[in-house]
Amino acid sequence: MKAARYVALCAVTMAVPAFAQTSEKRLSADVSSTLGYSNNPFATTGSNTGAGFVQVDIRPQLRILRQNSTLTINADANVQQYFSRYTRSDNYSGGVDYSFIPAEHVQAHLNAGIDSSLVGSTNDLANRFVTVNPIGSGAATGVGTGTVGVSPISSTPITTGTDIALFGIGARRRTINGGGDVSATLSARDVVTASAFIVNSRYSQTGATSSPLNPTGDYTGYGGTIGYSRQVTANIQAGLQGSVSRYDYVTPGANTNVYSIQATTTGRINEYWTVNGALGISFVNRQVGGNQTSLSGNLSLCRRGIRVVYCLSANRAVLPTGIAGTQVSTSAGGSYSYRLTEHSNINASADYSRNSTPGGLNGTVNPVGFGIGNEYLRTTVGYDRQIRQRLRLIASANYRQIFGANLNRPSDFGGQIGVAYRLGDIR
Repeated sequence: MKAARYVALCAVTMAVPAFAQTSEKRLSADVSSTLGYSNNPFATTGSNTGAGFVQVDIRPQLRILRQNSTLTINADANVQQYFSRYTRSDNYSGGVDYSFIPAEHVQAHLNAGIDSSLVGSTNDLANRFVTVNPIGSGAATGVGTGTVGVSPISSTPITTGTDIALFGIGARRRTINGGGDVSATLSARDVVTASAFIVNSRYSQTGATSSPLNPTGDYTGYGGTIGYSRQVTANIQAGLQGSVSRYDYVTPGANTNVYSIQATTTGRINEYWTVNGALGISFVNRQVGGNQTSLSGNLSLCRRGIRVVYCLSANRAVLPTGIAGTQVSTSAGGSYSYRLTEHSNINASADYSRNSTPGGLNGTVNPVGFGIGNEYLRTTVGYDRQIRQRLRLIASANYRQIFGANLNRPSDFGGQIGVAYRLGDIR
């Protein structure tokens, strides 16, 4: 935890002096309020789980731009107040992102962030269904998270997955993370990239659906990636990357090392289509549960037009879990957005994920018996319309379902409608 705080402090300390004299500052805040209903807002078990709610979301952002650097500071506070059955659900996040060019052929990037969210809630960062599009941004890029636009050589490694097994037990996750990457152009065709990360996750049994069970595993993870790519043709890059990560758990016997090697490619098919991909092997060494070899990689195929944007994506990776130890996460999804008019957009997304862990872990680091190997499906459709220069109407309808847990979990369906207002800079 101290290491994570140190990384965050270093990122801010390095970024601020470089902006003592700036060329441009952009300060803005998106404020939205919606009224909604969810049939199972926390993916709990049992019956009669539905409730209406009012939601308020505030997202301030400060961007400081210079010729060779950009500093972005942002925060997000989301509050849902339920009319019955549940107490209030609060989720918060904030971060600093600094991109700069330290030398002629070198680009670098630092980031640090913190978030606190109730795992499985509809206003968890991984489950947001209503988004606010920046004024003048054109077609939206999708609703929810998914895995759209995954880069073969990731500058911000994935350090947390969808902890499906924790849905419905009232676990709150607090995560502090930091990291950075550097990319050096060796020649007109050759690029070397390296990145590093550290993440600290802590779980507590607080929230709208708290229960006496607490099968969660706090952990600290750290690692890095190094990669090489070469411009094969005018539109295709190919390369190789290797990564190593370690996750140290408070739970005895859950510590895990992960080593991966992947072949990568990036290509532009034409002026509309792009493809990114990586394919390789991950070697997992668990303190308890033995060794495992798993296929890993990602694929993203996107088409970006003047009015339409849609992407198909897939991802398979070894990720830490709040139960204890790591899980193999497989996901696939897609997103679609269409600009109806100059002032209105529609968007839709769907994604499916499946988590699995070697059977030997159940009863060892998972004595409570919660099934880690679960499946999760989520879909949403959204609409937004600009009413005034700073005022927008936003609405969404959604559905999600957990499979394979052998528990009585009603599906979650519902929707939200409300307004969003932009304060400050409108760009």
